[in-house]
Amino acid sequence: MPIAAVLLFGSLARADPSEGSDTDLLMINTDDQTSHVTTGHLSMFLYPWHRLKLDAQDGDLFVCHLVREAKAIFDPAGYLPKLQEAFHFRSDYQREVTRATDFGWFLARFGGELNSALQAKRTLWCIRTILIARSAELRDPIFAPHLLAERTKSGVARELLTRRHDRWDDAILRHNLRLFLEEETKPDTFYELANRTSFVERFKQTTNEVALQTLRQEDRSRAGYM
Repeated sequence: MPIAAVLLFGSLARADPSEGSDTDLLMINTDDQTSHVTTGHLSMFLYPWHRLKLDAQDGDLFVCHLVREAKAIFDPAGYLPKLQEAFHFRSDYQREVTRATDFGWFLARFGGELNSALQAKRTLWCIRTILIARSAELRDPIFAPHLLAERTKSGVARELLTRRHDRWDDAILRHNLRLFLEEETKPDTFYELANRTSFVERFKQTTNEVALQTLRQEDRSRAGYM
């Protein structure tokens, strides 16, 4: 599995890390292998070049993050400039907003089933994804949590992003997430009436991989505990 390039992204690439920040590395390969491994505060992503290029042409938000903020650690063939050249914004990012909203409402209603750390991490993912998607629609994508906190009109989002490394009471966290979703997204009776199974079916229908991966992760954690 040849590694063609290694990119640093996230807070260290922006030079604005805070206590508890991860070191995020993307390794580009020329095969078809994709994986993600987290060890402590080190997160390593392995992506094939052909997928990254297609995602760039499709305006993918993760690739947008890379082309805007990543720094090359090892890139003799210039894959980062190629990725930047291939990237094009979509006309809108409603798909990302919808997926984050669906998962956010699931967390607000059923998040108590998850362990506290995972619940907090995914809550922040939902909030950040919605805010990042909207900034991308304005062609001014923002990824840094402190900048998202400064730009958002939501006081709840501002507090959660500013205090993202604090330990929150689970019930308060879910309540604040609900407030954010009520402020920032369109009302839908599904969110209040659907049961857990209906949410999972929607995740499958919309290929909401973050939501599905989170549920699989929690299932594995419970199986290991048992």
